[in-house]
Amino acid sequence: MRNTVRYRTLGVLFLTLVLVGVYCVYAIFAQKFTSFTDVALHADNSGLQLPDRADVKVRGDIVGEVRKVVTDKSGGVTMTLGLQPDKAKQIPANVSASILPKTLFGEKYVSLDIPSRPSTAPLRTGDKITQTKLPIEVEQVLNDIYPLLRTVQPVELNYTLTALATALEGRGNQIGENLQVLNNYLIKMNPKVPKLIADLKLLTSVSNTYADVAPELGRILRNTVKTGNTLLTKQQRLHQFLQSTTAFSNTATGFLNANGDNIVQLGQLSEPTVALLQKYSSEFPCMLQGIVNQAPKLGSTFRGFIFHINLLTIPKQPRQSAANPLGNGYGTADVPVYADTRGPYCGKLPNPPWNPSNPFTAIPNFNDGVAEGNNDLKRVAPSVDSGATSSSTADSGTTTATAANVSGNPAEKALMTSLAAPVLGVPADQVGDVTTLLFGPLARGSQVDMEASK
Repeated sequence: MRNTVRYRTLGVLFLTLVLVGVYCVYAIFAQKFTSFTDVALHADNSGLQLPDRADVKVRGDIVGEVRKVVTDKSGGVTMTLGLQPDKAKQIPANVSASILPKTLFGEKYVSLDIPSRPSTAPLRTGDKITQTKLPIEVEQVLNDIYPLLRTVQPVELNYTLTALATALEGRGNQIGENLQVLNNYLIKMNPKVPKLIADLKLLTSVSNTYADVAPELGRILRNTVKTGNTLLTKQQRLHQFLQSTTAFSNTATGFLNANGDNIVQLGQLSEPTVALLQKYSSEFPCMLQGIVNQAPKLGSTFRGFIFHINLLTIPKQPRQSAANPLGNGYGTADVPVYADTRGPYCGKLPNPPWNPSNPFTAIPNFNDGVAEGNNDLKRVAPSVDSGATSSSTADSGTTTATAANVSGNPAEKALMTSLAAPVLGVPADQVGDVTTLLFGPLARGSQVDMEASK
């Protein structure tokens, strides 16, 4: 780890030294460390090919360079000349300047001409040179081209000029119009040059972004090629899949066309049920979790494929009273209803604390459709809290009563057994306790006619 940090540090130091070295070379080349005496030179135009850092000469000796060229709205230019301080002290303040070419097609330089009566004051920083002489460029070009014409063979030059004249013959108007159109384009494009430069800078940024994501794009393209090859090799299966999809779509279309109205009607009829489920949806998690928690107990209840329960029976059935000890059963006014309006309620779910040692005794009081009269509330199990209960164990066959003359006593059990045995087609001693408990409330209070089998 230390070697890695050391190598990284050395690498960063090496890159820093390289950058510093490159900057130093550039600074030396650009004369960043050189001080100049800056003077201004104004001219109507700078002519052609006068770049930045062009030479400034006095009698052929280089005394500085052109530091900056600025074009004004009138077409004139203002050049900043950087003169060497020791040589600027020897140049009088009333010098004039000429912009001259080095060669026929070469770049130009600024020549400072000392007048016949030089000023005693030298050039200082901030001075302006206003007397500028520009050469007649066409004459200079002709003078410089004369040696070239002597060098070129007249016959070949004649062929060239003849071909050029033939190509241009009769096309002067077209060339003039094209040049005029080009000039108009350039006039319109010149104001857009700064925006073009800004767009080129933004293009550089976008290009860098594309360069960064190019590997990712390459990987995507490679993956696309692999995907295409996979589809090509699996085209038969793909064709079969599409055919199967088409067949399924046709079947689904036929089904929907035939049952569309039924589906709509189903949705309409399901709306109340769905609304009710939505109302009690917050109760589902605790209820389902409670069922899951009771799963081990349910496994114990049905162990050995035998139903093992402790059944608590109601000692006093609805409609049963002192005046009607056997009860008259339910009437049309006692249709079971669910009129509880409390909404979703989890109670102690999913982990209820009740068990055989801690039984549930707080019987809920809500409207179940059974009216007991005497302004009695409609309860799930009226009189269950009176203390008179009977219990039966299905697998033991024993019955105990805690109050006298209650339903489910041994006499009634024996009677129900004898009544249920012929119905079930089994001997009386094989009738289970659950059968008598379930059959008893149905037959209690009714007249039973028994007919001997033939």
